[in-house]
Amino acid sequence: MQNYFDILPHSTGWIYVIGGMPSASYPSYALCLKAAHLHAERDRHRLQKPVFRRQELDGGMAHCDQNVTTPYPQIRS
Repeated sequence: MQNYFDILPHSTGWIYVIGGMPSASYPSYALCLKAAHLHAERDRHRLQKPVFRRQELDGGMAHCDQNVTTPYPQIRS
């Protein structure tokens, strides 16, 4: 079984959710993703394979690319 770290936009920034429990809020997507990775590393002895996902604009979930620091790199402003 895999453990999902879901990165979600929040009214105060970005949060991740694991096992139904939300994290603290982070001001940027990159910081939230880093915190989720640190959480997975800290609990690696208890967690099975972690999977990092982000919420898409349509509400679906997509796998996070660890090398991308913005949630929607395909959108240009």
